[in-house]
Amino acid sequence: MRKRILILKACGGSDEPHECNGICEQAQLYGIESVCKYVKNNEDLEDLLYSHGLFDYIYLSAHGNSEGFSSEDEKVNMSWQKLAMLLCKSKCMNEDSILMLSCCRGGLMEVAYDIFLTCQQICYVLGPRQSLTSADMHICFGIFLYNMEIRSADPVVACEKIKLATDQHFSCYDRQEESISLSNYREMHYGYE
Repeated sequence: MRKRILILKACGGSDEPHECNGICEQAQLYGIESVCKYVKNNEDLEDLLYSHGLFDYIYLSAHGNSEGFSSEDEKVNMSWQKLAMLLCKSKCMNEDSILMLSCCRGGLMEVAYDIFLTCQQICYVLGPRQSLTSADMHICFGIFLYNMEIRSADPVVACEKIKLATDQHFSCYDRQEESISLSNYREMHYGYE
């Protein structure tokens, strides 16, 4: 069965179309069916997740921090937990799917753990640990996709290739590898095991 990627343009920046369209074109080069959508507001995001089927990759372009993500005009403004809840409820992700966060701070452990604790269906969360430009995001996620699809690398290894090629610090969190740390995080931040 052919892989699919959903690319969500939620940032609103002038460079965003070039970044996202580039990722879309690269995915198609690798035989991945691409669905690229502009996100107007939170309700539109929810509708998009429910209406386009199942995906192996979801690529979110937005402004981000440890709390959540938004668009430049703040019409899209959501916590990571709310996004994870929508991804879970919409059942739009295939098994072993990867959430690619093209957002500043999208690669923070706290972001990945909040997502994992909210939705059991998400297996991998990938993103940068620092602020980057759209050009940086395009190149870095392109390296990741190349290593996943052409080199058949494990997602964590494919993420490590980003730093080797660009010196940019991205993180890829694997739900199964993080299970013990997730339990500790849950207890510290949510008060239960």
